[in-house]
Amino acid sequence: PSVVTVEGGRLKKGKSSAKEGEDFPPIGEPSPPTLEKPYGILVTGIGGSGVITIGQIIGMAAHLEGRGVSVLDMSGLAQKYGAVMSHVQVGARPQDIHATRLDTGGAHLVLGCDLVVTASTEALAKMAPSRTRAVVNASVTPTAEFVRNPDWQLPGSDLQRDIRESAQTTDCVAATELATGLMGDAIATNMFMLGYAYQKGWIPLAGESLERAIELNAVAVDFNKKSFLWGRRAAADQDKVK
Repeated sequence: PSVVTVEGGRLKKGKSSAKEGEDFPPIGEPSPPTLEKPYGILVTGIGGSGVITIGQIIGMAAHLEGRGVSVLDMSGLAQKYGAVMSHVQVGARPQDIHATRLDTGGAHLVLGCDLVVTASTEALAKMAPSRTRAVVNASVTPTAEFVRNPDWQLPGSDLQRDIRESAQTTDCVAATELATGLMGDAIATNMFMLGYAYQKGWIPLAGESLERAIELNAVAVDFNKKSFLWGRRAAADQDKVK
């Protein structure tokens, strides 16, 4: 793509099949976790899908509430479709944050935007069966192995099992299919999952703060706020969303 120029053209956009949501009753606000101790969130995904943006949205929302927050993006040399992780820690006060990287078993929430990355050894090591809650995108993105072997099949069920064994609670959601169908673009997936985790009561911040952070990000604001809302609705009534 770096040596191709298209003049006078526009990216073809998918069509949203979502209704405006009049059929949905108002969604109640969840009870967020307390911040007696810093709350660790691990966001996992692939480059180019907005993983780092999710960490930044959470960080800005925490800042707006006067919380302590640390966001460490572990992208390494990853380019588009490479593994990316964001270590986010939220504390009641800035002085409560003493480290930027999550320790072994230090994740209270894993926001698994990609199944393969979430089931990696590094991500699993951050989970603890006694406290980690995981929201995982069950949609499978093929890896580079598919290029070498067209008959290769990704063991999605085995990866989900590994995550379930490492976390206390695991919700697997076909987020890519739902978000793409609802919003017409797969880029909505990660914001959809953020809304899902929020509605479950697994993010220690207010919904108003997260939506304000989306506005301050100033990129596709209406699109992202709708994606966040559909994620909340899916957590409340996934069958109705489908």
